[in-house]
Amino acid sequence: MNKKLSLIIALQALLIIALFWVLIFYSKDEYEAYQNRHEDEITSPNRVTENNGLSIVSLSAATQQNSGITTTKVASSTFAGKLKSTGTVIAIDSLIEAKANYLQVKSEIALANATTGNNLQQYQRLKMLNEDDKNVSDRVVQDALAAVSSDKAKIAAAELQLYNLQSAVKLQWGETLSSLALDNKVSSDKLAPYLTNLLNRKNVLVQVSFPPEFPTPKLGSTINLSSVDTSGATIKAIYVSPAAHSDANGYGKTFYYSSPAESLRIGMRLNTDADAGNSKANNGVVIPNQALVWYGGKPWAYFKLAKNKQGEDQFVRKPINADIEMGSGADSGWFNQGIDAQSEVVVSGAQLLLSEEFKNQIKNENGD
Repeated sequence: MNKKLSLIIALQALLIIALFWVLIFYSKDEYEAYQNRHEDEITSPNRVTENNGLSIVSLSAATQQNSGITTTKVASSTFAGKLKSTGTVIAIDSLIEAKANYLQVKSEIALANATTGNNLQQYQRLKMLNEDDKNVSDRVVQDALAAVSSDKAKIAAAELQLYNLQSAVKLQWGETLSSLALDNKVSSDKLAPYLTNLLNRKNVLVQVSFPPEFPTPKLGSTINLSSVDTSGATIKAIYVSPAAHSDANGYGKTFYYSSPAESLRIGMRLNTDADAGNSKANNGVVIPNQALVWYGGKPWAYFKLAKNKQGEDQFVRKPINADIEMGSGADSGWFNQGIDAQSEVVVSGAQLLLSEEFKNQIKNENGD
């Protein structure tokens, strides 16, 4: 009897345990659904709005304080005389390759002209023989004429190829460098060695960016170059021509300079020191170095706008020109024009604003 009772109790215990695990198994999905609904209800506030295509980040004073976001007024400034900017050593492989292609096409045209001359003489001789009592057949004359026509077609195609090559090189490199590569012509005897040394790789080509107000350099004018990574000696570079392309920031004017290649390598970023000439002083503002935040390979800064209806400060991201450095050390900054001298710029916490702005964009892309 006791054994039978113990067996019943054991079976009941197993049944209870089985029911318990069944309950847990079927309740798991409902619990997870509840958790997801609960988490969906906890959403971060949307601090970003769109205005005329610009993303505006709005923050309360308390949020700014907790996030360590601080601003300062930009300082008004002018520059004249020596002008600091930046440059880049650029590759001219395509220019050298274009020169080789140009010479090859010209040789093909010269050879085709010589062949055409011989074939034309042969055609005229055969034509006279044909007219003189059919000493040669009409078919032979026709073949000779076809050879002449084929030669002329080849010459026309090669001349078109040559024209297209010249146009492409001028579009990419400008008149001065294209003339050097294609015609071996230089605009000045003083400039000649600096240009020819580019083709034999004794010199390198440096593209330098200056603000829009900077006057076009005079023929033979020079600038000083120095590496941004070292404090070594400066290197002189001579002006070549206006550059065919803008710099990475798309700001200001760009010019080509030729400089000895001993310590310079393709892709190096350089500091430049140029004479601004007799141009008037340029007015602008200095954006503190601490304000810069980099996105997409370009420098930006966040500026404070008027408060919104809720009394929160608004911030907008604007592109910055980082070509003209002013000051040194902790007081260094970048000279910019077109920015209100009363503007306030974020000098601490700009990276947080960038994260907030793009967090909102990610939400929009996901349709949340």
